[in-house]
Amino acid sequence: MQAATALDFLLNAELIGQAWAYFNEVQTKETKYVPLIKSSDQPAIELNQDKMAKVLPELKRYYYDAAKYKTYLEQLGIRYPTVKRE
Repeated sequence: MQAATALDFLLNAELIGQAWAYFNEVQTKETKYVPLIKSSDQPAIELNQDKMAKVLPELKRYYYDAAKYKTYLEQLGIRYPTVKRE
């Protein structure tokens, strides 16, 4: 297979299929992915409970209130898009 640029992939959709075939049939033919985390594993949220209890009230002011504002940026007081006039 010949080296290609991103533009080649955009202009020739067949190259994407060839690249996937090469990846699956040559590069990773004998490699099986084994995730380190099992689907039954749960996040250890108890580890940061004290930090979250301290920070959560401060974070609540950043929660989006759709009843008051049209957008999240409006809630933060950010005018977008900003265009500088000279």
